[in-house]
This record gives sequence, structure tokens and C-alpha cells, in this order.
Amino acid sequence: MRFLFYAFVFLCIHCTQPTLNNPRDFESDSFRENESLLCLTGQSSFCQAAIPVCTTCRFFSTSITYNGARGGIAGADAKCMSDSKKPTEPARAVFKAFLVDDVNRIACTTSNCLTGGVSEHKDWILKPDTTYVRAVDGATIVTTNSVGIFTSQSGDAESPSVSTIFTGLATSGWQTRSGEHCSRWTDASNGAPVGVASNSNSLFFSTGGTDCDTQSVMLCVEQ
Repeated sequence: MRFLFYAFVFLCIHCTQPTLNNPRDFESDSFRENESLLCLTGQSSFCQAAIPVCTTCRFFSTSITYNGARGGIAGADAKCMSDSKKPTEPARAVFKAFLVDDVNRIACTTSNCLTGGVSEHKDWILKPDTTYVRAVDGATIVTTNSVGIFTSQSGDAESPSVSTIFTGLATSGWQTRSGEHCSRWTDASNGAPVGVASNSNSLFFSTGGTDCDTQSVMLCVEQ
């Protein structure tokens, strides 16, 4: 009987939910940043939205240059989140890469989303009717229209201006450039063409011909 009593106590102890030794660890900036990275790379299913969600949102360019092999869309987003130029406040702000492919991130499937509007988006990074500014100095870049795109750009997305911005976008209309997104941002081959904006002041206009082995900074956008 005494054996059964001790066995019962043992089982109760081991079935009790553990308590956190230091619950404040879960309020730290480092924990929140790691949580965001795990969410962006699909390694955690317990993902929380960015807090606060931006109303006037920011662009920045990465401190590091990359070729076309960026770990896919998720890898590119993670690079934005870990870059030294990412604004530190608010602590849980999320930034994603200004890139499209034909599966994971899509702006429009018809020219300027004229057929389906916002329903054509897939994990798109720009919001409707939202003003975007440069993180470095707060200067206005553009205000999107009702479907989260723009057809003219009043300000440069970075200062000083940067060139050869990989986007994967078609010449115009915000559609993905067919086959020119470095195999969905996993390819760094010479001879593999990619859609690029010639500079950070003309993001809505893309050209081809640049190879995926070219090094360039990446633009990141607050969510």
C-alpha cells in the first residue's frame, strides 16, 4: 500500500505543468525577434502578428549584398529581420523583402490587379492606401492606391539611392516576370536572368537581363 502511495505522489509531480523560472524572458526584445524569425521561416506555428501593425510604414535597404540565392521568399524575409539596419523600434515590428515569385509572393496576376484587385495578392508586402517612408530619415517614398500598388513614385526608397534592385517584377503592371526570379530566389547562376528595378527610385518598373549571380542590396518593407 505504501508503494502505491509513493507511486501516486511521483506521478502527480511529473504530470504537473512546469512553471517558468523567469517569465520576463518572454517579454524581452531578443525573444520577440527570435519568435518573428521562426515564424517567417516556418519553424514555429505559434506566430503572433506584428505589434503594432504599421500605419505609416518604412523601407530600408540591407547592409549586406546578396545574389539571387536568398533562401527563397522566407529566407529573404529572415535576412531583412536580422539585418543590422532594421529599425529597432518597435521591438516586434516585422519587415519583409520587396521580392515576388510566381508561387510564394505575388503582387498582381493581371496588369495592376485590374481584374481581381487585392484578391490577386499572395503574401504581398504593401498595403492599400498606405504611406511608405524611408527608415533612414522619414522622407516619403510613395502612397499606395486602393489595391496596394503604385504607378508613380514620388521619393527614393533609400538615401543615398541604390541601384540594381532585384524584384522579380515584370516590366510594368506589378506581375511576376515569367521565369526571372532566380528560381524563386534560390539560384545564383550566371546566365539566369532576373527582373530588376534599375534603382530604388523606380521600383514599379522592372527590366530583365541582369544575372542571378549579381550582388545587390535588398529592400525590406515594414508590415
